[in-house]
Amino acid sequence: MTTTPHRDRLRFDRADRWVTIVLLWLVVGAAAAYPLFVALDWALRRQVTLTGVPVEVDPGAAGAGQVVSGVADAHVLVGGVSAAHLALLLLAPVLTVAAAVWGAVLLSRFLQDLAAGTPFARANVRRLRVIALLLLLVPPVAGAVYGAARALIMDQAGAPGFLVTVTPAWLVAGLLVAAVAQAFAAGARLQDDVDGLV
Repeated sequence: MTTTPHRDRLRFDRADRWVTIVLLWLVVGAAAAYPLFVALDWALRRQVTLTGVPVEVDPGAAGAGQVVSGVADAHVLVGGVSAAHLALLLLAPVLTVAAAVWGAVLLSRFLQDLAAGTPFARANVRRLRVIALLLLLVPPVAGAVYGAARALIMDQAGAPGFLVTVTPAWLVAGLLVAAVAQAFAAGARLQDDVDGLV
């Protein structure tokens, strides 16, 4: 028994869509791993693992290389963290996870519309714009909140230091998605014009 090209195409599209959705939710799970680990570690042992803690580095401590900025970051285990400081520390990763879930849901619906043959629906333009805003706003805000919480915890432990890191890749990704949203908005207007002529 042979299958038609149309049926093969539908089967490929369905498999491709499911693979993409699974990958999206794997990313969400990876984003949720750190807050879950920190919350469990605090609940069991009243300690948290902080990432990106600023550490002063001696100029000759780089071995074969050379320290340019003089500051590096490290993973530090801190005990005796209060519930208030833990809540503030978890605020940033929880915000990141919420944004990842929201973005994954929007992208899944966008892919469903693509598979259905309606890519230029107005809803897709709104979804892409929301995804662009999430990429542009959430990473710097979450980074600032996490940096402030980390600084408070380290200050309480007797090692003051504040460091905020911003990854430009998120800004670039947000701008690219915003540009794609504008292209889809133009496509939606053309689609409306065509529908009006029919």
